[in-house]
Amino acid sequence: MRSLPPLALAALTLSVAGGASASPWTLPAGEAAFVGTFDFEVADEEYLDDGGARAFPLEGRYRAATYTAAARFGLTDRFELEIALPVKQVAYTSDPVVLLPAPADAASPFDYYQENVIDLSRSVTGLGDLRVSARYQLFRGPVVGAFELGLKSPTGYEPPAGTFGERPASSAAFLADVGRFVTPDNVQDDVTLGDGQFDVVPGFLLGWAGRQGTFVRLDTGYAVRLGGAGDEIRGGLKVGQLVGGHVVLYAGVDGEYAVTDGKVIGISVAAQDPELPAVEYGGTNNLDLREVRLEHDRVRIAPGAIVRVAPGVEINLSYSRTLFGRNTAAIQGFSVGVGMRTRLAE
Repeated sequence: MRSLPPLALAALTLSVAGGASASPWTLPAGEAAFVGTFDFEVADEEYLDDGGARAFPLEGRYRAATYTAAARFGLTDRFELEIALPVKQVAYTSDPVVLLPAPADAASPFDYYQENVIDLSRSVTGLGDLRVSARYQLFRGPVVGAFELGLKSPTGYEPPAGTFGERPASSAAFLADVGRFVTPDNVQDDVTLGDGQFDVVPGFLLGWAGRQGTFVRLDTGYAVRLGGAGDEIRGGLKVGQLVGGHVVLYAGVDGEYAVTDGKVIGISVAAQDPELPAVEYGGTNNLDLREVRLEHDRVRIAPGAIVRVAPGVEINLSYSRTLFGRNTAAIQGFSVGVGMRTRLAE
């Protein structure tokens, strides 16, 4: 049985729990790592097309809780497979609002307002995206390099859409018949378990582990996003230090940048002044129409610690925060992962 150096083991065993499903340190043949991770995310701000973060309108709040079960298997000393499947609960809450005034010919303005209260609050629970990855270690030594091919597949959940569904797909068409689209029955929004499309992600992983307990990882990849989503360049950098023989402190930054246009999935109604309370909305005076595309940009930081609690058993604690982006929430995340490494065959 070929054993791994302690630092390499700490750096790779909980790669899923650490928020990056990639490591150039592949598992030896016949070994496996099983990881369970709980993530909790919160946000009360978002990034739209440009500029900094701004509050969700109508006192909006985003919450998500995810449990991910993942397993990695060393098929040879240089080749491994990984599979990960999350169970998620995603919720968005906001104050209800009436967006359109009662028409002049309404029989009863009171009845009209009662029937046209727009409530954007939504909650959904179920399986998220299934992810499968294969990694082949190209070279090893002080510097380790590996090629990765990742696949992501939806599991049958409802895909994201604009505030009032996928149609119409242009602001002009929306404004031409706004009364028909702005109704409580049409509210969908993008409270969903994923993007609802397939990804194929080839990538290159690079790592270095020093004798003094320092490691550095660099991950790069290109996501071919099928189903009309915009392709992305992805990358991440993580540095860590072994402390006291049982703890690894690390910090990382990762991100995605859309390099092609995604398809329009509907019209989103954004607020010109997101701080305006619901009772002060009147007609469309505080509304901006946005054509929502299936694409986004994001940069995130993620410091954390890996603690070895027993031979082959580790706990990963991490915090993450979205620094800036486009078409994404300004998320703060908290993660706890427990991983176990074991020998399946001699």
